[in-house]
Amino acid sequence: MSALVVLVVGLLAGIVVRRRRHLPPGAAAAVNSWLLDIALPALVLHELHDVRFPANLALVVAAPYLLFAVTIGLYLLAARTMRLPRTTVTALIAATAVANTSFVGFPMVTVFYGADSVPIAVLVDQLGSFLLLNTVVLGTVTIVAGASLPRAELARRVLTAPALLALLAALVLRPVSFPGWLDTALASLGATLTPLALFSIGLQLEVRAVRRWWWELALGLGVKLVAAPAIVVGLYALTGRLGDHAVTIALFETAMPPMVAGALIAARYDLAPPLPSLLVGVGVPLSFATLPLWSLVLGS
Repeated sequence: MSALVVLVVGLLAGIVVRRRRHLPPGAAAAVNSWLLDIALPALVLHELHDVRFPANLALVVAAPYLLFAVTIGLYLLAARTMRLPRTTVTALIAATAVANTSFVGFPMVTVFYGADSVPIAVLVDQLGSFLLLNTVVLGTVTIVAGASLPRAELARRVLTAPALLALLAALVLRPVSFPGWLDTALASLGATLTPLALFSIGLQLEVRAVRRWWWELALGLGVKLVAAPAIVVGLYALTGRLGDHAVTIALFETAMPPMVAGALIAARYDLAPPLPSLLVGVGVPLSFATLPLWSLVLGS
């Protein structure tokens, strides 16, 4: 429950500061730089270094990739019908094609399934969500936002993303024991991610813009919180894979709200602002109502 309080307080604090203080134009960008370049890589390196792999790892990790593919398909269909701009579709993909499997996912898994299930959530997050986010999503956003950049520069930006480098380092260094001071430092740096991420979203959240973006917002949240996870669960049901506890945790993670880090990446490249922040700012509180329902569905 304390983790949920941190989420709510971080979001509300950002909204209040935005309304009551005249912040410099680069305030949110400075916070985002800390989150994407320091806090997120530290969390990745800390969490993935010691995690244990289950026997059905492929089945567990496949869930976020299937969610990503299903979401892309739904948006491509919607884009043709609604004639959405490429930047808007890319912003939707960045924020919702990958679920918020860490910032919201870890505390929600703890609340509904217990702390013993968090390591499975870590695997889904690190080998699925974050890997997708820092390769396919980052590459897509970079290409759309910087279409005039040379291919070598685009490749350099994707391959040198701090979180991706941290992921590779964590896998390579698994046989090496981290000293206590380093492990503690990484945990402390990573702990700043959740509250500051929601604070940053609050700083960028323009509540009045909901009226302008209500259709895209409804599309994104409908796909992320209902349609895409329902299709993924249905596909697992057709293959007879439901019932395994690790699979249940992986499927529960696919129902998480829009990805904060994805929204931050979209915001950094100025894609359809403030839609990415709206998706997270509205989607996270709304998921507090939808996730208990998904827990009941998976439990049945």
